[in-house]
Amino acid sequence: MRLPPSARSAALGGLAYGGPWIEPSAPFLNPALLRPTYHNRISLSVQPYLADITHTTLTYARYWEGVGTFWSGLQYLNYGTLRAADEVGNPLGTFQAYEGVWSIGAMRAFGRWQVGMNLKVPFSAVNIERYRRIGLGTDIGILYEDTARGLSATLVLWSLGTELYRPNGRPFAQPFPTQIQATVSYKLPHAPFRLHLGTVHLERWRLAANDPLQPIQYDITGNPIPPPPPRWTEHLLRHIIGGVEIEFSRAFVGRFSYHFQRRRELSPRGSSALGGVSFGVGLHLRKWGLDYTYTLFFRQAGAHTFTLWMSPFRSGSHGAP
Repeated sequence: MRLPPSARSAALGGLAYGGPWIEPSAPFLNPALLRPTYHNRISLSVQPYLADITHTTLTYARYWEGVGTFWSGLQYLNYGTLRAADEVGNPLGTFQAYEGVWSIGAMRAFGRWQVGMNLKVPFSAVNIERYRRIGLGTDIGILYEDTARGLSATLVLWSLGTELYRPNGRPFAQPFPTQIQATVSYKLPHAPFRLHLGTVHLERWRLAANDPLQPIQYDITGNPIPPPPPRWTEHLLRHIIGGVEIEFSRAFVGRFSYHFQRRRELSPRGSSALGGVSFGVGLHLRKWGLDYTYTLFFRQAGAHTFTLWMSPFRSGSHGAP
């Protein structure tokens, strides 16, 4: 559930923002970002993830006049074929492992405001010893958008729910990693830039911790000196993700973001690698669009994301704008 469902969200640090470049996978992160213009639109995202893991997302949206906009989607993570062995290393063959989340949601617009809600069912399975898990959760999102001023803001209570089932069929009430996220986007009036500022984990302040692998210092008597606690600025910056979209034309856009917490947690100590950086491009036409993103986690470890969306069906008489 934490993986970005599209190339645009991956390019902007794993969050979904307002603006004209939203694509149909955005409701995975905030259901209020649905659009009536997504009527009969399909989106497919493929991300060859780390260690030969494949992450795929498929979505479909539909609009009913006077009722609202609805969508459904599936995120699927395939770990491929793995080797099975007993506790002393004797080979026992191979097995499959996968996990994902199926979601449905709806959005209703009230002037400049949009309100949306998702119902999602995450699941995972390992085809050995019958390991299975399933859960039930929801997302609740709000979008405010002033297109005349180029301003949009979102707030989402993301991934509120719990597991319902674990191996051997016993109930297991482990809650989901619930987050409160907020974003603000602003289009500069006389420049082709749209600035994005996102905040994560607003439900708690402390996100930083001392690195247990940092060198230990000692006083003159040989006693270890405990490291000072992280400063408040370190906690603050780990909540923030900054991004920008450069609108080269109506159809072509470039994207860049910096994820401070990802850089702090994944980059090796003393490394100068550009961990936490993502960049991508997008081509959006009337009936189809294609997006690409490269996300750098740390040195020599990154992921490509490709998203293709299209409207292959006729809109019919549902009144979609």
